[in-house]
Amino acid sequence: MLWGYFEKVVIADRVAILVNTVYGDWKNYVGFQIVIATFFFAVQIYCDFAGYSHIAKGAAQVLDFKLLDNFAEPYLATSIHDFWRRWHNSLSTWLKDYVYIPLGGNRCSNIKKYRNIMITFLIRGLWHGANWHFVVWGGLHGIYNVIGDILKPVRIKLLKLFRVRPEPTSLKLVKY
Repeated sequence: MLWGYFEKVVIADRVAILVNTVYGDWKNYVGFQIVIATFFFAVQIYCDFAGYSHIAKGAAQVLDFKLLDNFAEPYLATSIHDFWRRWHNSLSTWLKDYVYIPLGGNRCSNIKKYRNIMITFLIRGLWHGANWHFVVWGGLHGIYNVIGDILKPVRIKLLKLFRVRPEPTSLKLVKY
């Protein structure tokens, strides 16, 4: 629980001051400052949400319940699909079990699989808020996942052709 409070109060809430200042008056800032604010927004949103998750996990442990880890280093993901396997695992698992698989999952034609991905991500967007920009956000991430799946064979061929390892050594070092 203490780690969760640290993530939320010390990191996320402090970083939010910078992010809100720049985003609240973005016309008075130059490109690099907006890029830095955007980087810190990613830190803020992760630490805010992961902090709450760690607090909940700690509180559950006090009551002798074990919750799954909600985040698995999502910013070290190697693809958009990998990112969503690592980010907000409790919601992702629920959506997979109660939306994606009942729709047919990936055990159908590619067209239906892509439809299932899109429906699941549109619902993910709606879960974040009952506003069109959340639905659009979910739709964009659905499109990113579909495009990533369509281009996966091309990506694999290019990696082999140019003898590039899919996971660079530098990424492995950061993970450990």
